[in-house]
Amino acid sequence: MVRTQLNKGTGPRLDQVKGIMFDVDGCLVLSSKAGGEDGHPLPGAIEVIRELRSAAMPFVAFTNGSSRTPEAISAELRSVGLDVREDEVLTPAVVAARVMLERHPGGRVLAFGGEGITVPLRDAGVDVVDLDAAMADGPDDVAAVVVGWDSSFGRAKIQVAAEALLGGAAFYCTSAAPAFASRGRLNVGVSGFIAAGLQHLSGTPYELVGKPSDEAMATIARKLGVHPSEVLVVGDDLILECSMAVRHGALAVLVTTGMTGRVQAEAAVIENRPHRIIDSMDEFATMLAPVMALRSKLATRR
Repeated sequence: MVRTQLNKGTGPRLDQVKGIMFDVDGCLVLSSKAGGEDGHPLPGAIEVIRELRSAAMPFVAFTNGSSRTPEAISAELRSVGLDVREDEVLTPAVVAARVMLERHPGGRVLAFGGEGITVPLRDAGVDVVDLDAAMADGPDDVAAVVVGWDSSFGRAKIQVAAEALLGGAAFYCTSAAPAFASRGRLNVGVSGFIAAGLQHLSGTPYELVGKPSDEAMATIARKLGVHPSEVLVVGDDLILECSMAVRHGALAVLVTTGMTGRVQAEAAVIENRPHRIIDSMDEFATMLAPVMALRSKLATRR
């Protein structure tokens, strides 16, 4: 049964929602790797996406995983029946690209994390430093360092990243989440671990660009074409999704198929407590049915 009004905060009513953000791991799929890779769709997820599409309700899928590009994530989701287009996939790298262009226009960016980080940055027009050259000769005129999922982050990368930060570069991290939902063994986070070490070495604090950052929420709302308070955020994590939604006046819905159970969610502090708790995406479809019916009627009239 869907529990309502757990958080008496400022979240919108369902009929005020104009766009939806879904987490990926633990919400739409359970996978063995980050970003929905090797994922199995959770019950009801395929049908929910299909209903949103038919009702013309805008949505995005936002994973904090930065190891793969939006194109690869979209292809993976579609391969298991989830009709999510590439332009409907958000990652911290997409957020980072916008932040780099706004805060460091024309600046050179030293990025760690492979194509999942570098491709969105370059596609947006960010000047990404050649990492091999920087490791060989040292960083030169770096405006910002962006750390993502980099499982090969060894001494040479530590050295060049620390040098850039000590030289005055701004510092960004894609995700500080210690772990994420998985179909098998616990999947631990990498990006935050690296960033914490570099912060220790350089004394430069890092800023998050993934969930639950303000920049992430701004990117979600901008992509959906709505105000943050008109967004319904669906996720499995009290910090990454629920706290972000509550802080921005959005509607926070927690699904218990991932990182957080019902008891833990109900006991959460008010800043992290969801407005509603569901145990499956089937329940989410039931909860949203009246809104979808209304939107379908309006779409038909147009």
